[in-house]
Amino acid sequence: MFVLHCKSILMLVLFFSLTSINASSDSFKVLFSFPVQAHYPGSGLVFDAAGNAYGTTEGGGYQRGTVYQLSPTSGFHIIYAFHGADGRQPQGNITLDADGNIYGATFFGGDLNSCFGYGCGVVFKLSPPINGRGWTETVLYSFTGKHDGTYPYAGIVFDRAGNLYGTTQFGGASNQGVVFELTPTPVGWTENVLYSFGGDDGAQPLGRIVLDSAGNLYGTTESGGLYGRGTVFELSPNDSEVGQWKFTLIHSFSPSDGAAPGAGLVLDDVGNLYGTTQIGGMNNDGNVFELTPGLGDWTEAVLHNFSGPDGASPAADLMLDNSGNLYGTTYYGGDGVGTVFELIRPAPGGQWSERSFAFPADGHLGAHPSSPVTLNQGHLYGTASFGGEANGGYGVVFRITR
Repeated sequence: MFVLHCKSILMLVLFFSLTSINASSDSFKVLFSFPVQAHYPGSGLVFDAAGNAYGTTEGGGYQRGTVYQLSPTSGFHIIYAFHGADGRQPQGNITLDADGNIYGATFFGGDLNSCFGYGCGVVFKLSPPINGRGWTETVLYSFTGKHDGTYPYAGIVFDRAGNLYGTTQFGGASNQGVVFELTPTPVGWTENVLYSFGGDDGAQPLGRIVLDSAGNLYGTTESGGLYGRGTVFELSPNDSEVGQWKFTLIHSFSPSDGAAPGAGLVLDDVGNLYGTTQIGGMNNDGNVFELTPGLGDWTEAVLHNFSGPDGASPAADLMLDNSGNLYGTTYYGGDGVGTVFELIRPAPGGQWSERSFAFPADGHLGAHPSSPVTLNQGHLYGTASFGGEANGGYGVVFRITR
């Protein structure tokens, strides 16, 4: 049995200054414009040791989505195209293991007799080529649309023991979404629902789970909670009840501090959580927030309220660098088609400052980024879901030199 704890919250609003990220041709570069064969990139990028980037597109292939590789030496390759029964429409970020295997989830696909013929989603693994053959896909789990969950929107994460964790937008006992664990066994993978949301405790978890060093899980729900505007939660292993997890409601968003936290969280070295809300806040354009643990309580600080010119509707996970600065994207704002932003951590007692790059309104450099940025060898890499030079504006991969 899970225990629901609601901790009190103190909200603190911090102010900021705004400048622009250098948008010169030397600073921002489109590395690739997606073709119709693989279009609408929905995930960010992950890099292997050789510098190859991997990501997913929601369309292309057999019109079920693809996984691609972008190599600095050999260019763009579709390494897998989904058919439907093996997955359809990957959206969340993918994960690489030490052996080069790729893990991810698709929103639809799997058992095509479920979820109105589209399938309820799968968790998949792609294994690298052996002996000249192509990448091999394995469906680790196919959701049924019942208590096990429906529509895994976010990516998945590993713990140290090799278990996978993720969320589904719907399904579960109340059809409000679940947090699940996949455990490897000699004969396959076993799913265990760690928590099933009921509405008051949160609903529709869309963001990726983050783990701390003690094995606790943290995440968000886009709606539900005390005010119906979304929540932040923690799931902790319960040592006294083997196999059980304790649920803690860390924060319910209110009319004053944001709404619809659709992205996942990032965790710093001292246990602070950072995330975004897509709407609400001072200007109703969303915000960036921090949650700091205390003695039984969490303190919320709004680090930045978006205002439109600097961005609006942040929909992707943040990225935290070694200096404690935060990076992210907004789907709207700037010139109307989205931004990339940096929040610069202040000295103690100082103010956070923001720098942003606005995608041009004509979309030729990309438009509407909906995925996280990645820091690799001193550069920021990301994708925009639309825009670019290709006919139809099918999205781009971009790089920003800091």
